[in-house]
Amino acid sequence: MAKLDRSLAIDIGSTAVRVSEFEFPANGGLILHGFQQADYVDQVSEANRTDVITKALAEALEEGNFSTRKASVCVSGQAAFLRFVNLPPVSEEESRIKQIVEYEAKQNVPFPMDGVIWDYQLLAGAEEGPEVMFVVIKNDIVESIIDAVGNAGLSIHIVDFAPSVLYNAARANRIGNNGCDMVLNIGGRCTTLLFLDGQRFFARTIPIGGFSITQQIAKEFNISTEEADTLKKRHGFVALGGAYEEPESEVAATISKIVRNVMTRLHGEINRSISVYRTQQKGNKPSCLYLSGGSSAMACTDTFFSEKLRMEVSYFNPFKIVKTGESMDVKQLEKVVHMMPESVGLALRSSLKCPVEISLIPETLRKSQSFATQKPFLIGSLCIWLSIFAIVFAVKTKTATLFKDTSQKKRANVERLNNIKIQINAAEDKQKKVFAQFNSIKDLLDRRYDWSNFLNALQLHKPQDVWLEEITKLKSPKTALSKSKRKSSTSNPFVRKKSGKSTAVGRDEYAWFNIVGSAIAIPSTEPSRKLYTDEQVEKFEGILSSLEIQNAEIVLDAGDKAQKELENYQGFWEENEMKSDMILPEVFLESLQWNEMFSENPDETRILETNFSEKTRNLTTFKIQLRLVNPIITKR
Repeated sequence: MAKLDRSLAIDIGSTAVRVSEFEFPANGGLILHGFQQADYVDQVSEANRTDVITKALAEALEEGNFSTRKASVCVSGQAAFLRFVNLPPVSEEESRIKQIVEYEAKQNVPFPMDGVIWDYQLLAGAEEGPEVMFVVIKNDIVESIIDAVGNAGLSIHIVDFAPSVLYNAARANRIGNNGCDMVLNIGGRCTTLLFLDGQRFFARTIPIGGFSITQQIAKEFNISTEEADTLKKRHGFVALGGAYEEPESEVAATISKIVRNVMTRLHGEINRSISVYRTQQKGNKPSCLYLSGGSSAMACTDTFFSEKLRMEVSYFNPFKIVKTGESMDVKQLEKVVHMMPESVGLALRSSLKCPVEISLIPETLRKSQSFATQKPFLIGSLCIWLSIFAIVFAVKTKTATLFKDTSQKKRANVERLNNIKIQINAAEDKQKKVFAQFNSIKDLLDRRYDWSNFLNALQLHKPQDVWLEEITKLKSPKTALSKSKRKSSTSNPFVRKKSGKSTAVGRDEYAWFNIVGSAIAIPSTEPSRKLYTDEQVEKFEGILSSLEIQNAEIVLDAGDKAQKELENYQGFWEENEMKSDMILPEVFLESLQWNEMFSENPDETRILETNFSEKTRNLTTFKIQLRLVNPIITKR
């Protein structure tokens, strides 16, 4: 009987590590021989990532008693940046397509390329051109995970990420073959949403997961997150409302409503993703939803999404293509089957050619693996080279006298080349001066859009019932402003005043501005009056998209506060309705502070003065002090 190969599939989640051992028979297929999960004892951060994962992985390996040390690893989708881009139609050779993809990656990746690991996958695109999927992750995240796996005595041959392996597992189970289906993997810190539409593929990572529920429970009952997690596991289910009867336990009823609120937010993100997929990606309407992930196991989750999305909802069973070993406890496996799609997808990467194959292996590990495979050949080559060296040495000894004569001739050539080198150095110095002039001109050209960008940003964040009357430059921030009647100003920050003195070459810097305007609060009627126009809301989605791109960094660097601020901002413009208690200048200010052009510091970008009309109560005049993060500089 032929020897059968085995491999460990290690799913590095945001709250736990899952280890599965798969066997790959010579005649094809997968056999699961073991599964073990270990939760993190501490919350993962930049500083302790390696230690926390090492401890959890060591615990899982010890309890699982696995036989192999060869591993493939999957990182959480929350830790990576994912972007889909349509390429222009190309018919060139493969090397030219790779150049185009690398150029597009540099344009779309929001991190310095020398500090990240990235890979791409060409997908079946639209008629106008192919589509490419970019995956980017920071070097230190992958290296800390590799260190943790190495500390456990394992060798890595694949590093993939959750959306990719989840898609491969779904395709292997024929999801999306007969129409457009969705897979919703609800994890601990984030949720992965996949669209499988024939050969087409689209994914989105949503920053809502089981931990969002835990946080809300801890806040509601004023307890620790550990106690809240215990309550969630004991009483957690999705309240269905309406004609459904509430549980007798008041605690269970409260928790079920908290779960429903979080799931409602998740449902809103799913609806928005469907809209983006159908409008921007030109995809088909989804007809079925498959649930997976640890946080999808709460009771009534499938019923909730079925009622909300008005489509068939079922749980994703990835084991239709996997057999179980004799030692596996099938009943125990049934309890965790919803958490296994990523593990099955990793096993497929180790045994088959998959539709999407992403490699996030660092260059250092890649070189180490390449050296290990080439080591026998290198030893043989060394022996050959030693033999050649012995022969060459003997020949060199006999021909030494010939080189003595040749060296004299070479000295003359060296002197000639040194003179040429002096000329080259002079030419390089001249070139540097030309480049300095070029960079100066380029800097001037780059600033030609500063004023238009500034005015467009003001117009974008201004509610439609607010109008601006005056924009003046401030030399320094205001500490207070009198309540006297406002004087008219004819100053214009965009036109330099004429002076009797001669004009000298210099520069003006515009960092602080005084914005004067008025607002009229028109109460909401039927239909509701909108705060912002549809065109503004569409542009707001672009700002929100850029925030979601950096969501992994926001959560890791700033914690739950940044995530809450992001959720508040989503609600701020999604509701988009004028309310009677709204003070429009404050709405205008809050919207400005979310734009990266303006300082969000309330001591810098703030309202200086708000006056309510005595005759017309809903008419307001205001003054706002505004600071640009990057001042506009003009030369004269």
